[in-house]
Amino acid sequence: MHEVIMPKLGLTMETGVIEKWHKKEGDKVEAGEVLFEVMTDKVSLEVEAYNSGIVRKIIRAEGEEVPVTEVIAYIGPADEAIPEASAGKITTPETLEAKDTIPAKIKISPLARNIAENKGIDISKIIGTGPGGRIVKEDVEAYLPKPAAVGGTEITERLKISPLAKAIAKEMGIDYLKEPIIGTGPGGRIVKEDITAFAEKLKSSAGAPRTATSATPSIAIPGAAVKIKSSTPLKGMRKLIAERMLYSSQNIPHIILTSVMDVDALIALREKIKDKVSAVYNTKITYTDFIIKACATVLAEQPNVNASLVNETQIVYEDINVGLAVAIQSGLIVPTIYNADKLSVFEIAKRRAELVEKAKQGKLTMEEITNGTFTISNLGMFGVRIFTAIINPPQGAILMVGEVYKAPAFVGDRIEPKQFMEISVAVDHRIIDGANGARYLQRLKEIIENPELLLI
Repeated sequence: MHEVIMPKLGLTMETGVIEKWHKKEGDKVEAGEVLFEVMTDKVSLEVEAYNSGIVRKIIRAEGEEVPVTEVIAYIGPADEAIPEASAGKITTPETLEAKDTIPAKIKISPLARNIAENKGIDISKIIGTGPGGRIVKEDVEAYLPKPAAVGGTEITERLKISPLAKAIAKEMGIDYLKEPIIGTGPGGRIVKEDITAFAEKLKSSAGAPRTATSATPSIAIPGAAVKIKSSTPLKGMRKLIAERMLYSSQNIPHIILTSVMDVDALIALREKIKDKVSAVYNTKITYTDFIIKACATVLAEQPNVNASLVNETQIVYEDINVGLAVAIQSGLIVPTIYNADKLSVFEIAKRRAELVEKAKQGKLTMEEITNGTFTISNLGMFGVRIFTAIINPPQGAILMVGEVYKAPAFVGDRIEPKQFMEISVAVDHRIIDGANGARYLQRLKEIIENPELLLI
């Protein structure tokens, strides 16, 4: 019998969300076939089966967040016994509660820490069930106040229910905390099949299902009734973005600095060379490509901005890997241009075009979305002149690029129309001082206003 585990698809990956099973229990699968899809903290990826056989048991359902290396299914012959869950690599709270020691340095995920701090929970009393004893959100949630059951009696133990089952219950209008739903998942966990089976039971007994979507729901607000067009629980990439941005905004003290840059020379240079670049490199060169090159050039000169704070240690990177925020249908993704300081602006243009296209098609690899040391977010194409972005942890800075606009300006004693761009930088004030951020913008302005320096 072969174990199927949640794979570790990146150095920083600790958990993955099962987005979709391509096979169901009883299906035959060949090694190399796509078995399931997993959402990491960065991207959704297809995972292939390593072994051939029959999918004997699926332990983790779609929508569940699973620690890496945990067993999620079994593949094997039809006549071979399925191992007990306790015989696999699953780590449960019960197996850890027997230990009465806690590591000297508590390991806790950012999301778990946020929940603990918001709820005032002492994390020193929590035993982590994540990889290496790391405290994850489920461990913290076990210490939250228990909801009261019907009649005022308290539930004596934490209800186990998968995120997908919870979402389906909410959609169907089923209160899983009060209804007598029996969980058939591992350890009595309520899974989606339990919710749908209970809904069918209600339908047969009452003649019609209780669904929250049978009519447009409304929220009671004093003096008004607000109709809701849709109600969608956060999941997948959207949920992970929310968690990372919440962590960044709550834990990273941002300093934001803005500079107005004259881009007349940049626009003229791009117009002069764009046709030649298109013919030689078969790609369109954009203002973003010049900015990426300029950012990388200044990072090489001022490496203290190319830094991170990890476990209370300031890390200054030698590699300059610039991430470019790209909006896609399911959210936001940041592909990485490696060693951007060593590439020409033309090579950057070609690589940027390739990565953006792959991002839109959902074909980026883990290598192409990891190891970034600095991020650029450009909203100029939407007519946004200036905006505030949140630093992408664990990085220490992010650059914000606005639109190109015309404005009157003094040239000597004359007033002439000129073209400008407002560029801002947000830095992590724990490791990067405001003066360092200002020096970075000052040098960037010098290069952007003299773009021929980027061609040398």
